[in-house]
Amino acid sequence: MTRSFLDALTQPTPLLADGATGTMLQAAGLPVGEAPERWLLDNPVAIRKVAAQYVAAGSDMIYTCTFGASRVGLSRCGLEDKFETINRTAVELAREAAAGKNTFIVGSIGPTGEMLEPYGEFSLDEARASFAEQAALLAQTGVDALVCETFTDLQEALLAVSASKENASVPVLVSMAFELNGRTMMGVTPEDAVFRLTDAGAAAVGSNCSVGPESLEQVIRAMKAARPQARLLAKPNAGLPQVVNGHAVYNVGPAALAAFATRMKSLGVAVVGGCCGTTPEHLRAMRRALGG
Repeated sequence: MTRSFLDALTQPTPLLADGATGTMLQAAGLPVGEAPERWLLDNPVAIRKVAAQYVAAGSDMIYTCTFGASRVGLSRCGLEDKFETINRTAVELAREAAAGKNTFIVGSIGPTGEMLEPYGEFSLDEARASFAEQAALLAQTGVDALVCETFTDLQEALLAVSASKENASVPVLVSMAFELNGRTMMGVTPEDAVFRLTDAGAAAVGSNCSVGPESLEQVIRAMKAARPQARLLAKPNAGLPQVVNGHAVYNVGPAALAAFATRMKSLGVAVVGGCCGTTPEHLRAMRRALGG
């Protein structure tokens, strides 16, 4: 890598992230409801192929397939004893997919999946320890940055960011999942998110998943208005899925995502990409729209 991630994050053209992992793997045969992390052991070729397709499409950065690979997350599918192997394998596969390219590898960290105190019984200390353990391991593997993604609880997102920063010497990005009403499932507003998370030291703050580009754009614009100097991240779904013959179908095509990428560039967003339902075709169109 000839440039630092933080330097790249401050350039006029946004970094192009990757697109969906889960829906791409399901299209490749991953059973619905099966953890993608299991395929890191059972079908690593499929994991590497998805990442390589995004690299070929022009992504500047790709996420590792570790969203649910905390020890807490893996315990729900009986894989907690494979915690280290799964996380290390995910980074190795991403690195292999990006071989020979100037592509950043970003370690993905998802929510614990548990309801935290005072709403549930999972303690804040347990959550912090889970984030710290995964962040430390991903950093040891040599990722260029970490991303805490798809959070709905601001308290949990803050725990993830602080634990990651304390246990890894790489930039930490964070993105929350907002609903059509402009708030997360836990009622967090874009303004609260960008203020609290930038103050916590996140290198970029934004939104991913949940909704399509139009709704997510309103979230990003609200964050920009609240804190104009914040580095922002936008990674929308390809619309809201429709169930057709038992399969989720996303109806936002590459042209719409390309137009979204252009608007995000004009807004000064630091990172743009796609989430559920987006494909390498979407990312190629976004690459053309952004230039480079």
